[in-house]
Amino acid sequence: MEIRRVRLQTPADTWGLADPEQQRKARQDAIDDGDLIEITRMGRDMGITLPLAVSARATQSMVPFANIPQETVTENLWDTLHAFRDKALTTTEEEFEFQVSLYQNGLVPTLTFKATVSPGDDGEPVITIMMPDEDWETIGCGHPQSAGDAMLTVDDVASTLSFTPGRIREFIREDRIAAVKCGGSWRIKRSELNRIMNEGF
Repeated sequence: MEIRRVRLQTPADTWGLADPEQQRKARQDAIDDGDLIEITRMGRDMGITLPLAVSARATQSMVPFANIPQETVTENLWDTLHAFRDKALTTTEEEFEFQVSLYQNGLVPTLTFKATVSPGDDGEPVITIMMPDEDWETIGCGHPQSAGDAMLTVDDVASTLSFTPGRIREFIREDRIAAVKCGGSWRIKRSELNRIMNEGF
């Protein structure tokens, strides 16, 4: 007599259930939602060949004040990438921390960031620069570290305020909306959007 072996399943297996908090968010979703800011083009300009993104929290640490001039924002990003590259040239680890001193309204604090090379959405290697307490697998998944003053895209702000993205860019150029340019695209802090909604332009 043949004994059939039946694989025991959990209710989640049987009914196709999943805990949304446990599912890893796709990297492209995190980029689209503003939880990650893609700066691949900047990275390629200094010889970093892999796709590259910075977490919104790391970006907020680099640019903590809305009135920082755009050239300082760009310099802070460049300085961060230089510090990353210098450390990456000396290690074969897939994750490491590095320090960089960044200009922030007259102060030059030394900040610590974490970099990791991990699988992208299609299994390709990608680089993420983030805060030391962040995890590349959970960025943008509704965990506490993704809450707070998120960096929003022009499209996010346009949709919320019922304007076209082009009009929002005009407001940015007119200094009616505080924004920073990261990796070729404008980002607006959620607190700035809240200010506009409460006080107007």
